[in-house]
Amino acid sequence: MAGHLAFYKEYGISPVRYAMSRVGEHFERRDALYRSLGLPAVAFSGVRVLEVAPGSGQNSLYLAACRPDELVLVEPNPAGLRDIEAAYAGFDRPHTSPSIHSVRFEEFEADNLFDIVLCENWLGSEPNELGLIGKLASLVAPGGVLVITAVPLAGFFPNVMRKLLALRLMQPGSDIYQTTTHLLTAFASHLATIPGMTRSAEDWVQDCMVNPHYLRVALPFETLLEVVGGSLDVLSTSPRFFTDWRWFKAISGADRTFNKPFLESVSANLPNFLDYRRLFETQAASADDSTLSEMFERAYQTALEWEDANTSSDMAARAAATVELGEFIIAVGRNMARFDPSYEETFIELAAVWAQPDLLPSDVAGMKKFASLFGRETVYVSFTRRAT
Repeated sequence: MAGHLAFYKEYGISPVRYAMSRVGEHFERRDALYRSLGLPAVAFSGVRVLEVAPGSGQNSLYLAACRPDELVLVEPNPAGLRDIEAAYAGFDRPHTSPSIHSVRFEEFEADNLFDIVLCENWLGSEPNELGLIGKLASLVAPGGVLVITAVPLAGFFPNVMRKLLALRLMQPGSDIYQTTTHLLTAFASHLATIPGMTRSAEDWVQDCMVNPHYLRVALPFETLLEVVGGSLDVLSTSPRFFTDWRWFKAISGADRTFNKPFLESVSANLPNFLDYRRLFETQAASADDSTLSEMFERAYQTALEWEDANTSSDMAARAAATVELGEFIIAVGRNMARFDPSYEETFIELAAVWAQPDLLPSDVAGMKKFASLFGRETVYVSFTRRAT
């Protein structure tokens, strides 16, 4: 997408690299991901694989080591291309050498369809991006698999608020490096609560808090299915939450549907997307769940309005959105308190910091309850293309 790419190219960065001191551990993580998506290592062997926006190329090393017949990478960012070249230059395991296309995906043309198409942490819900998701789906061969990342609004909410806090903390006239250092003082304590984080805090700050396109990465499951559900069926997810208790012999004819049960699982798990540390029992959809879902939707739209008003220096609109977001924060906390009373205190703390007229990095860094609240923001979804 132009937003991410323009930002990366302006500063000559690719802030998506992993700390990968041990290739074996990295491969274990990738294997665990693909297994949960219904793709054990053998699934990549002897087939045609396309990865769009591979960034640093580190994830593609696992794919290459699975020895596909063909591995195609589409990456237009010069900094990313340098990282890909460096990753493969030091890779001494037997592997399939990738074919690298240094073009925007909009310009990419394929001679044949692919057995597996992968695209993670790139596309959101902007109209042009939904068109690119459709293009991804069109490149999957019948019976093949598409892997893409969704960003549900419930899981996105904690970092939406962090992004708005970051915008309030940014200092006019600072360059990207000064801004990164400034924001690290605010968010380093938050990131320190995440076990197993493989990306550097600096890269996270630049890619999420500084990147002007970050708020546009939201991609609800419902939106994703509107684009690809006409020809693709949900296979699995990571983390796994999609359950289907139907007897396989009953899944035929008019009852051969997979996307409807998937959306039912989404509704039953709505509270589980907000907090990666917690797992609540699934339950039938209720009026309270619908209210919570609407809150996340309205809060997200208000966050976009706040960002637009902040960018255009429309202080009246920004003030109105500030108040409205404060109300949403409290309302979400009260609604989530039916699952755990401590959430109300967490969101009261967030609302108090959000209401600070002269916000300081120390106010954000000193948060005791909200600091460790990160959602299941990125959810991988695999789809199969119908044979007919």
